[in-house]
Amino acid sequence: MQIVRNHLKKVFWLSIFLGLVSGLWQGSQPRLFHTAISPRKVYRVEYYEASYLQSLIHHDFKMPAFARLYRIQPETLLGESNVVDLWMNGELYWWLNPPVNAVQVGRDIVFENVPPECTDCPRLPASAVMP
Repeated sequence: MQIVRNHLKKVFWLSIFLGLVSGLWQGSQPRLFHTAISPRKVYRVEYYEASYLQSLIHHDFKMPAFARLYRIQPETLLGESNVVDLWMNGELYWWLNPPVNAVQVGRDIVFENVPPECTDCPRLPASAVMP
């Protein structure tokens, strides 16, 4: 009976420890909450909610988040922003025509020197570039 009790204590404390580790790991991971594709479907911007730990660091932000810019084919990460406050600040602008060549998310995130989607394409209308 004593052996069974000791074994159950070990299992109990191990499950508590694994639960804590799992909770900390889950709290340290950002969560994807939105994706946007460029007008010619060459680039993708992913919006992530800041992890719980990042939210503690940026406690004064109402909506702490960051963005990642990817080239779709081949799948390539082109850039990742810092954590910014996206509360009322998440408009997406595709400035992919020379000389600007940038992707802007709100006021705080700008991915510069983004290659054009194609070289001989006609210019996009303003409705495709700005929201």
